[in-house]
Amino acid sequence: MALIVQKYGGSSLASPKHIQIAADRIKNLRLSGAEVVVVVSAMGHTTDHLLKLASKTVKSPPSRELDMLLTAGERVSMSLLAMSLQERKVPAISFTGSQSGIMTTSDHSQAKILEIRPQRIQEELQKGKVVIIAGFQGVSLEKEITTLGRGGSDTTAVALAAALKAERCEILTDVDGIFSADPRLVSKARLFESLSYDECLELASLGAKMQPRSIELAKRFQVKVWIGPSHNNLGRGTKVGFEDKETEMEKSSIKGIATKEGFHYFSTPVDLKSLASFFKETGFNLRFVSLGAGRTNFLCEESQAFDVREFLKKSRLDFIEHEKVAIVSVVGEGLSNSKELLPKCLSILSSLGAQNLLLTSNTLSLTVAVPLEFKTQLTQVLHQEMIEKGL
Repeated sequence: MALIVQKYGGSSLASPKHIQIAADRIKNLRLSGAEVVVVVSAMGHTTDHLLKLASKTVKSPPSRELDMLLTAGERVSMSLLAMSLQERKVPAISFTGSQSGIMTTSDHSQAKILEIRPQRIQEELQKGKVVIIAGFQGVSLEKEITTLGRGGSDTTAVALAAALKAERCEILTDVDGIFSADPRLVSKARLFESLSYDECLELASLGAKMQPRSIELAKRFQVKVWIGPSHNNLGRGTKVGFEDKETEMEKSSIKGIATKEGFHYFSTPVDLKSLASFFKETGFNLRFVSLGAGRTNFLCEESQAFDVREFLKKSRLDFIEHEKVAIVSVVGEGLSNSKELLPKCLSILSSLGAQNLLLTSNTLSLTVAVPLEFKTQLTQVLHQEMIEKGL
């Protein structure tokens, strides 16, 4: 009997009606003969509501107590879904992350999964039950409740699929899958039928709708992932890690244009070693960086900008800062083989009059940072020239 792990996002469980639709879908899957484990997020905007509630109650919520608060959202979802399934005569039981044996580091709000001890899940599956698990959470070795950070339910689902050796992991959401660009920006964006792990990981890390940590896990443990809509069974969606035959050994294949906003740009004479030490101490991520003319240029997320600014001031370093910066990335495999990609991108930037704040590249992507007002137009032109027309 095949085991399938399904994950339902908050928008797919936003109301009692949404939960009933999910229950009907799970019932049909169970009746088809599959064993089913379901991972759930909090309903709708519950997590955001709880965060606002905490901020209105205290100035600075302690991270431990914040984790205790936020994990309540998934407990609501899992219990309501279990009730709905039982009403449909489908045996079901709900578990928190700790009851499921999801063991994590002790880092509150950003814990990482160390291992999964799935004995209790397996026992209930053997009884013929659908097992519903609260995503986004676990328990540390010190028996403290922890959360995995934003998008952590995706990570929970893939980790469980790996531990249980599931046939596949289905990430059910409010979109049809992963597209060649954000459909809200590009009307002709194409839905991917399949992606490699590396392509999906690069797209996710640069703004596509998927949690990068979950794709890293999927690649490491060779978990097959299907990303698609929760509202119907029409077969649309994106397969990640499924076999895909290639006919050409070496080729440059542009797959998509990813976009992500919410960055600040800094240019300063700080040496890279000192900057790296600062980011390590604060736990911030330093990914987009370039060196030139005695200056270090880098991007940081908006939430980090204040701390970066204070660090540079205390270091008595002059700096240039641009707020409201977006990154636009061309993503695909074998891009280092393309001689046309960089000149084409620079030509498009010039034609739009867009200021190129920073440009980085690797074998899977070429990323340019621009002022936010150029994000939409640059995305549309890059998609038209490199995907619709073909580079």
